[in-house]
Amino acid sequence: MSAMSSGELVPLMRRYLFGTVCSVLSLLLIAAIWILWQDVHTLEALNHERTQEGQAVLSTLVSGPLIRQELARAQEVVQRIESNLVIESKLEENVGYFYQIQSRTHAEVVYLRPQNADPGGDSDYKTIPFTLQLVGTYEQLASYLLALETGPKFVQIKFFSFRRRETGSDKLSLSLDLKLLGKR
Repeated sequence: MSAMSSGELVPLMRRYLFGTVCSVLSLLLIAAIWILWQDVHTLEALNHERTQEGQAVLSTLVSGPLIRQELARAQEVVQRIESNLVIESKLEENVGYFYQIQSRTHAEVVYLRPQNADPGGDSDYKTIPFTLQLVGTYEQLASYLLALETGPKFVQIKFFSFRRRETGSDKLSLSLDLKLLGKR
């Protein structure tokens, strides 16, 4: 068989029009399949990325109530802390705190004096110093100290000293310099 020229090909294509159309259509479909096959990898990567984003959104939606619950707890704790801070201008309430502890522990407050508050820095809080002297048995004074340390107010003891009140007596004297944490 000899090679066909383009002049012979055109009449052959006209003669077998159905076969020619099917051949051209097959070539076009093969080109379309090749192009789509190239796009499959891009679409798979995009699908994987969207799936991960969807899973992240789903986990956020699932953990949303837990996050809200933790936020509510944190706000409750902050509110409780804020309510336990002293206010320098409420001297009667601040002094009353020490006398409330006295009534529970039976250690006698013989001297109580608020000092000038520290000016502090840029903090939202300031310390309010007090000088305090107590008289009582060792157990009463230890109970008073424990009540100060574990009570609702934030107390920092700067200095303390124990002395026997009188020779032969079971009464001791406790001197304290302390600071209460307060609102600015």
